[in-house]
Amino acid sequence: MNRKETKQLVTDVIEYLNGLGTLTSRSMFGGYGICKNKVMFGLVSDNKFYLRANRNLEQVFITHGMAQFIYSKRGIPVLLRYFHVHESLWKEKAVLDALVNYSLSAAVNDLEEKTKQDAARLKDLPNLNISVERLLRRVGIVSVDDLISLGAINSYIRIRTIKKDVSPDLLFSLAGAIEGCHSAALPEAIRDELLDHLKCSCG
Repeated sequence: MNRKETKQLVTDVIEYLNGLGTLTSRSMFGGYGICKNKVMFGLVSDNKFYLRANRNLEQVFITHGMAQFIYSKRGIPVLLRYFHVHESLWKEKAVLDALVNYSLSAAVNDLEEKTKQDAARLKDLPNLNISVERLLRRVGIVSVDDLISLGAINSYIRIRTIKKDVSPDLLFSLAGAIEGCHSAALPEAIRDELLDHLKCSCG
């Protein structure tokens, strides 16, 4: 599926979900994330639409015959908590609408929990320190919520506008901070994906 067709599917999905209000999309995992108020709850990839699950929703989606999204980078499979909205579900509007609402609510709740788990200071996130916090604040990222909403790549690009020689390792540190893990724990496939998206974003 070429990029034009992928963008058309994103448009179609957003139009179908117009009852949720204003939705946006952003590049993610080789496809496009579907977001409401910057909270990502859906994914369009390889001509398929997926809904995000949390631990409680996984079994619900599986019960509806929804296959889990497997992200593959250079042959390395990575299971992500997104589940395929198959053709039968598109024909059951009431069921699909309910699943979409479950997914969005779970994504919002997960984000709220994540922000509560950490102290208000950016420096208290994994991999970050007072120096990185100062850099982030200089480019307008002043809270944990700001960092999560903007994402690792866009945050890194902002920092690079004021510090040209910043190391790519900071990109991994930011990604790990958002996920709540040490940067060394990021799968190699995710690291490669971050670098690829960085190259695309920078032209």
